[in-house]
Amino acid sequence: MDAQLAQAIELIRSRMSIRELVGRYVALKPSGKGSWKGLCPFHQEKTPSFQVSEDKGLCYCFGCKSGGDIFAFLQKIEGIEFWEALERLAQETGVELPQPKGRSSPRKEVLQILELTQSYFRANLSGLAERYLQERGLGSASIERFGLGYAPKSWDGLIKYLQGHGVDPQEAAEAGVLVEREGRYFDRFRHRVTFPILDPLGRIVAFTARALEKDDNPKYLNSPETALFKKNQLLYGYPQARSAIRERGRAVVVEGLFDVIALHQMGFTEAVAVLGSSLSGEQAHLLRRADAAELYLAFDADEAGRRATLQSLNLEIARGFVVYAVLLEDGKDPGDLLLLPDGKERFEAALQAALPEVEYRFEAAAAGLDLRRPEHKQKILEALRPRLISSEPFDPVVEKLKAKVISALELSPRALEDYLARARSPKRAAPSAPDRTLGLGLARPDLTEKRLLRELDVIALLYSVPEEEFLHWALYVEDHTWPPEGSLLAEFMQAARSKQGKSRILKHFEQRGEGARLMDVLMKSPSFEHQNLETHLNVALARVREVYYEMRLDKLKAQLKSTSDLNEIRALTKEIQEVLQAIEAERRVYKR
Repeated sequence: MDAQLAQAIELIRSRMSIRELVGRYVALKPSGKGSWKGLCPFHQEKTPSFQVSEDKGLCYCFGCKSGGDIFAFLQKIEGIEFWEALERLAQETGVELPQPKGRSSPRKEVLQILELTQSYFRANLSGLAERYLQERGLGSASIERFGLGYAPKSWDGLIKYLQGHGVDPQEAAEAGVLVEREGRYFDRFRHRVTFPILDPLGRIVAFTARALEKDDNPKYLNSPETALFKKNQLLYGYPQARSAIRERGRAVVVEGLFDVIALHQMGFTEAVAVLGSSLSGEQAHLLRRADAAELYLAFDADEAGRRATLQSLNLEIARGFVVYAVLLEDGKDPGDLLLLPDGKERFEAALQAALPEVEYRFEAAAAGLDLRRPEHKQKILEALRPRLISSEPFDPVVEKLKAKVISALELSPRALEDYLARARSPKRAAPSAPDRTLGLGLARPDLTEKRLLRELDVIALLYSVPEEEFLHWALYVEDHTWPPEGSLLAEFMQAARSKQGKSRILKHFEQRGEGARLMDVLMKSPSFEHQNLETHLNVALARVREVYYEMRLDKLKAQLKSTSDLNEIRALTKEIQEVLQAIEAERRVYKR
């Protein structure tokens, strides 16, 4: 992170009380020195479990595990990105954020060009284009809300409009709205209905345009991907749907842009559309940030739609949602229902009849097969095998899918488990492939948990330092611990070296799955004077090194038990004694 930006962030923190910020959304009551508590704004509860620590500049719910600093809280409560939260708080606290050298950043110039382009398209929406939208059933309010427009047939209409506002054609081409061929520039979109694509902050970052002539291909023409526009990172309709998603706890995910607008017009304002062939991990993260608990995947009924549904279900992050597949009768798209008098009722019925993930997976795997034939049962098992094998000890989808398979294929539980056991058996590793689990001591769950807790203690201490000192102390920790590859502390060090800053690192570990535990430790750790940081760190580092040595000792003892070679026994015994001495030395550090 840039030093000037780090200083600005610290200045914002010093001027914005987290109690004041949280207090705008939550009724807080005193709960000890420098602490307040109230009902969590992120989930329903009757007993307050949401705590705010003024000293640490953090808030945290011990119930739903949501929390963070002023930036993280504003992001979650408003459903915005970090940079918007930063800009809002900077404006409120009177802190000037550092700007790139020059008049303005290229990012801002592109956004301005796209806004001007939208004005041009909106001003030209009339006649044939407007009638087309009306024939699709769209009302004026929907057209206005989603900013639909029209790109005229002219090859240079947009060029002239932008030049009239001081925009160079080359800049407009870089923004994706013009095309350059052999030194000449042309309007990218011609005789098409235009759909502005918004990022989560509601800014126009691209366009999609629908042809009005049957022989005009492609039917939908998109802006090229740019630094602002990555298709797999955005959802069409997300800014318009975010509040409804949070309120209803669910999102309806469709394929088409018209589908989104039609569903919103029918009252399903939690609808969004993917901008590719299926839901991506980044898009699923957007829905999680909007607090969606349920996903209703309403993709097309054809083979491509089925593949898109299964690809979406196979995302690792999708396992954090309750997922349903929505199947419309007669293979209709959601947008088709807008022209039917009972369209809203039909879609509501489809949501009610949506197949849970387990049922949909099984039906997709068994399509066209005879469940009585052994070879067809084998094909179904092979199709379902990736989802039947889970690294999670308690995966509800896996358990329900197993029950479905046992019932539908008339298998015994033992037969299914034997099949999965064979599927899990790894092929013999190549001699050169190291066993990384031994190096980390993962055979001992108690030591793994002990290491995690002690690493969290160190990270909590690092999080207490000012932003401008954070990297210095992070490197100090790394120099004094040598965290093993694959450990939480090693990943934390890697994130720290990338200069993301404390707030972004906390968000990183929240997405990784350790954010709640880290916040728990941060909130419970005692406060101390900054001048005593090194003393506290050295104690915490000694405790971390101790558990690293204990894990090494565990490995050495296992090797000792498995060998009968006298020379190897002597070498291992000597190393065990050295490790025991190292453990005792670390204990003397923190027991002084």
